[in-house]
Amino acid sequence: MQDPMGGVFRGFDIAATGLRAELQRSEVVASNLSNMHRTGNAQKTPYRRQVLVFEELLDQASKGAAAGARSAPGAAGVQVAKVVEDKTPFPVFYQPGHPDADATGQVLGSNVDLFQELVDMSTIERSFDANLTALRTYRSMLQNTLQHLGS
Repeated sequence: MQDPMGGVFRGFDIAATGLRAELQRSEVVASNLSNMHRTGNAQKTPYRRQVLVFEELLDQASKGAAAGARSAPGAAGVQVAKVVEDKTPFPVFYQPGHPDADATGQVLGSNVDLFQELVDMSTIERSFDANLTALRTYRSMLQNTLQHLGS
């Protein structure tokens, strides 16, 4: 027999996965910002910007159901699939007195762009707000349903 209340809290689970993924994304952005001034040269590479790749859990649940496997409860939403390095080239600047400067005075800088990270933080903030709004809306829907069932 199937549990009639099994999917009642699924909306909370989905929004929570979004919040969890954005929290991890904010940690990566903070790491990028804190390491953006790490430089290097031909022997030592500077800090390379990190980026998260998200994956949708709903696809996994539907693929498992199509294959005959029983999908896990709450297997919907989003999760972090992997962390990848941004492969954009390192900027090169001339600073002969720098500890990482080569014989010609060239220094490799980090490929972290402050403005890109600020845009990412703004996007994360908006995503947090959207997920919190979804949680509040879902809670309100459940409360209204319970009130109508009780009356």
